Order: sequence, then structure tokens, then C-alpha cells
Amino acid sequence: MNKKMFIIFGVLGFFLPNQLTAQTNTVSFVAEPSKEGGFLVTITEAAFERVGYSVEIKYVLGARAIHDVTTGASEALLGFFYTDERAESMLYSESIGITQLTFFKLRDSRFQYSKLEDLNGLTVGTIIGAKYTPEFDSATMIKKELVSDKSSNIRKLLGGRVGLILDKRITIQNLLTTEFKGSAGKVVAVDPPLATIKFFNAFSRKFPGFEIKNADFNKGLEIITKDGTLKKIMDQGLHE
Repeated sequence: MNKKMFIIFGVLGFFLPNQLTAQTNTVSFVAEPSKEGGFLVTITEAAFERVGYSVEIKYVLGARAIHDVTTGASEALLGFFYTDERAESMLYSESIGITQLTFFKLRDSRFQYSKLEDLNGLTVGTIIGAKYTPEFDSATMIKKELVSDKSSNIRKLLGGRVGLILDKRITIQNLLTTEFKGSAGKVVAVDPPLATIKFFNAFSRKFPGFEIKNADFNKGLEIITKDGTLKKIMDQGLHE
């Protein structure tokens, strides 16, 4: 090997490790199926790409996702609400979006909402393992009927088996215009919303390097916020 080739290999050996590390850093998320193709996924992928990570996402039901990250069976949650209970086993990122928690009813229902007491005597469809607001979650005068997924909740509302359903406004509206297109006109949102809540990513404290990955994600999020990428994503009109 001549001196010139030795210098070339020496230079490559100096640069390649960092480049390969950046290309092979991976974060594995679990997320609800309704988030596939939405702005929360797009923002997460864009932010991590800017700091040299690839993103893998497995779509599972919300209760399963929370359980797996809490127990350390999965690495991170993508696009979930903050709760003090979850924060004990997960490290939350900066917020990646907001949503309105909204009741939905059948169009011919006369129900009007202004306070939780208005729900007295009604059955509200909710999701197993989901957290809404402390006031709603602890309200004993509200009958809550649990289902495993959002589509089942909509079917129960359409079938008259619950009086209301409660979920993220954009998510339900997206399902109504896709999966339930033929019945979309039968369901309407009830204003005002129960609450406006932020979305976060959350990293399991049982995975090595969780603090570093969280910090790197926040750096990437700051980058795409400053350079306008985040605004471009939100301007696309994607669902959650």
C-alpha cells in the first residue's frame, strides 16, 4: 500500500464511525393505528432525521402501547397525552401537537353540553386504558362504556348503544370521512370541547440511552421548527 492510499484510508477511518453511527441510530415507537400517516408521525420522523436517527413504528391499540412502554417491552410512545402516572416510567419530550377532546353525538340528538353535570344519566363510549381529564376520569355520575378501539366506539354510537363518545376531534372526524364515509353525516361534534390537550412522545426509562434520545429528539424538533419544516407539515392538513 503506497503512502497516498494509506492517507485516504486514514481519513475515511476518521470520518466513517460518526457517519455510520448517525445512519444506524434507530428509535422504535409504538403508536395507535389511527396515527399512521398523520402529522404526529411525520413530525417525529422529520425531527429525528435531522439528528441522524431512523424511526421504526409498530401500530397497536393504545392500551397495549402504554403497557408495553411502561413495562419496558417497547422503547417509546408516539403522540400520547401526559399523565403523572406515565411520567414515572417514561420521559416525555417537548410537545409535538395539540388536540381537542370532544364529545360526539348522533345528529338528531338534542343533547347540549356546557359542564360535566350535563352528562348525568348518559352513557359515554370510551377507550380501554385511555386517560381523558382528571375530572372526567373520576366522575362517578357518568356511565362509561369501554371498548378496545375508536372504530368500535363509533359503531356503538351509530347503533344507539351509547349516547355519546369522547375522543380526539381530528381523529374521529378522520375516521368518519374514511372508514365510516356512508354514515359520516349522522354524527356531529359537540361544542365546546371537554379540553385542549398536548401530544408528546415518551421514552421508556427502562431502555438504555432514553435521556439521550429524548434530548436528541428535542434538538431535532427545534431545528424543524426554526427552519419552517414543522409549519409545512402542519399546512398539509394531515390528521393526528
